[in-house]
Amino acid sequence: MFWWRRRKAAAGKWIVVVSRVRPLDPNGGGRDELRWPEQRDAEHAADSRDAADTLAGRLSAGSTVQQGQHRVKVLFTGH
Repeated sequence: MFWWRRRKAAAGKWIVVVSRVRPLDPNGGGRDELRWPEQRDAEHAADSRDAADTLAGRLSAGSTVQQGQHRVKVLFTGH
């Protein structure tokens, strides 16, 4: 394959977010992240998906995540 036809690895920024889990809407609406987003407690940046997944795995081992009080999300923010 020629050097100009090589594809680069997907580069971009990844964010690992730790947020508080809030209760379901009492009116049966579930959890609407657009109208009522969860409160973020921490945000961590990573340069690759592997690094973000590793960090999310370590954060998921925390006691508050295991007890269901916090949630860990991995988000892609773009290039």
